[in-house]
Amino acid sequence: MRCILFLLVAALGLGAPRAMAADDEAKLKRYGQHLAQECAGCHRMDGIDAGIPPINGWEVERFIATLGAYRTGERSNPAMGSVARSLDDDQVRALAIYFAALPKPPARK
Repeated sequence: MRCILFLLVAALGLGAPRAMAADDEAKLKRYGQHLAQECAGCHRMDGIDAGIPPINGWEVERFIATLGAYRTGERSNPAMGSVARSLDDDQVRALAIYFAALPKPPARK
């Protein structure tokens, strides 16, 4: 009986949550890449600081927390506040995953 249950779970894909999680993260990363086209108007995609801070290589939780601070007004910037309030939680997470995957900019000299 246990063997049949195991085969049923395996056949339904219920035994592979890590594979599903990796697939979901890949989809979020692609979605984040699509959404990041709007960010590129201000934040350079090569990570160079040209007066607007680079966000490449940020940790996911740092990115989410920073946009959350703009949403609530804890951090003040009219453009970023507007952007942060226009994004839902899934969009913020997708952007966070995408930017975390980009290489960090070179250290300033």
